[in-house]
Amino acid sequence: MARSSKYAIARLNAHPIRGERLNIGLLIFAENSLDIRIGRRLDKVRAISAALDPTELRERLLELANIDALLRDEGLTEGNDRRDALNDLGFVDLSETAEIDSSNTAVYESMVQSLMVSMIEPEQAKTKAPPKRTRLLSVVKGALKRERILAREGDDLAQHRVVPNVQLAEGLVADLVLKNGSMHVVETIDASAADISPRKIVTDIALSALVLEQARISYGNGQTKAKLIYDASASVEAIAMPSLKAAAHQGADLINWQSRDDQLRFLTHLSSLATPFETKRVAGKTRFIASTQRKLDLN
Repeated sequence: MARSSKYAIARLNAHPIRGERLNIGLLIFAENSLDIRIGRRLDKVRAISAALDPTELRERLLELANIDALLRDEGLTEGNDRRDALNDLGFVDLSETAEIDSSNTAVYESMVQSLMVSMIEPEQAKTKAPPKRTRLLSVVKGALKRERILAREGDDLAQHRVVPNVQLAEGLVADLVLKNGSMHVVETIDASAADISPRKIVTDIALSALVLEQARISYGNGQTKAKLIYDASASVEAIAMPSLKAAAHQGADLINWQSRDDQLRFLTHLSSLATPFETKRVAGKTRFIASTQRKLDLN
């Protein structure tokens, strides 16, 4: 059976001079009851006054149900009238009422919970996936640091250096990203451990492929240059190669870190695209690094 009710947001005001205000609950004016929903984190009221007791505040909010029952007994049945009477108590500031329509109890509860999340409960912190920690990634970052193109803490993609641990979406973090015309997204697969299982190798490659696919979604397929660096013995490489070829088929450039040619190709290419840090001057002389002599390209 359809039900229609009015609701108001219960707000706690600080001293008028300060002008601070917090949403602490919902009051839903049903025909024969007052449904009071209080935020789970009521201790947030201490942010505007250390003198407020969250437990006492909760009890006083719940007491409004008894006061509303007395109002109904006195003939105040319309939601707006009941809201005005409770607002005149001065305990909390009630917003103007709005309608909530539902076809059954389940829909009603869903709508109320949605209002609580959007209007009352504190916003949840975004979860951040932990950075990958492997020997290969440390080695690659060390090589980029020697080329003076690895971003320092606090740098972002706007500096046109290689930024580690870039979150692309919930739970998907790219190992390295360089912005220069295109977005150069680098994933690493460390299969150098002697006891690594074939299942883990395939799983790691699949996750990296998923990260690279998310990069194409986030940055645009035409703007994303994917690179997949792997380190594996010849026997492990044979096991991993079908999965690596699948990633290559999706557009990833494969780089075998055990190949000196692949290493040099990778470092030379990124160094030509990135903005290096300035070299240090020693005793009036400048120490030159090969990467500084290349012209900066846009690619």
